[in-house]
Amino acid sequence: MQKEQIRNQLKKQLFENQGLRQKKSIDIENNITQQNSPQLQETFQDAYQLMEKIGEGAHSVVRKCLRLPKQKSARSLMTKSTQIYAVKCFRTDDPEIVNTIIQTFNLQRLLQDVPRICRAYDLFIDEKTKHQYQVIEYCDIPSLDQVFPLLSLKHKQETIKQLAQTIAQIHSKGICHRDLKPENILIQLNPEIQIKLIDFGVSKRFKFKDTFKDMWTATGTIVYQAPEVFLGGGYDEKVDIWSIGVILYQLLCYRLPFFADTVSETIELITSENLSFQYTEEFQNLSYIERDLIKRLLKHNPHHRLYAEDISLHPWFEDQSIHTQYVISDDTNLMSRQILEERTLSTQIGNEISDQQVQNLMDSFEWGQRIHFKK
Repeated sequence: MQKEQIRNQLKKQLFENQGLRQKKSIDIENNITQQNSPQLQETFQDAYQLMEKIGEGAHSVVRKCLRLPKQKSARSLMTKSTQIYAVKCFRTDDPEIVNTIIQTFNLQRLLQDVPRICRAYDLFIDEKTKHQYQVIEYCDIPSLDQVFPLLSLKHKQETIKQLAQTIAQIHSKGICHRDLKPENILIQLNPEIQIKLIDFGVSKRFKFKDTFKDMWTATGTIVYQAPEVFLGGGYDEKVDIWSIGVILYQLLCYRLPFFADTVSETIELITSENLSFQYTEEFQNLSYIERDLIKRLLKHNPHHRLYAEDISLHPWFEDQSIHTQYVISDDTNLMSRQILEERTLSTQIGNEISDQQVQNLMDSFEWGQRIHFKK
């Protein structure tokens, strides 16, 4: 009798395992436990209804989809669902691409509590048909590159501030985005600025608990890549800071800081320590405060760049009228307090600015000094 019970139990387990063979959950180098990956027991077609195509990537087609309500019984009637998502539809039997799909999903699941990123909800791997479906948040808003002409200075300030804050949170979880560019930043302008960061397809973990690991793969979009990506010595999360600097330059100058007729010439501009963007007419026409922030982000040496959490503390994010006459030293060694006080006093006498504005100038100096010595 006991043997028969055991035999029946084994049959039941075998049947359940066969029913789950269509789903595959692979543990990858990110050391993410299976708790972070949903244990799916249904096909994509059971859970979602495909809708119209809304985009296309290098390896996938992006479509809208409806989340179907779960049936309590086979006889229950389906009710109309209004839950709309986006789904990346892949079809490949290349194990490396499949692993990348899973890695991307798992990384996004790690970032579920980070505001302003595109959420990942479900992943379906169909081994029989070689189809993969990654269900993500549907964001019906334009990308940053589509709204450049509509952005005021305040829009640009808020966009860069939110981007820096989001990257700071991502970096705090040991993840580097590696492909920051206007096309991967969705933006809502009304009623207030809200960004949404998308496309974690080449993102990578650089920190596991307290252990840091250099990255080596040259990936991302060339004109937004940092010099160290091309120099072959490994790189860290500061490549994202460089990308933010390129985006800021593009927002303020309406052109890219490093761009040439050929890929090799573009890479040569990026890797040159000369940083030729500083001599362009567009850059020279910017305010001192704007130029200062750009130069702190586009430092050739990654160790000299700001950290993501420090970017939003820069004086550029304050009222621009306060900093009209304020000059931050071009040199890495910031001006002495005495020189600053003299210039501040001169500015106050010449322009009759308020004591509060003078104090704001002093506070700005304290910021610059603190950031400098932190490095």
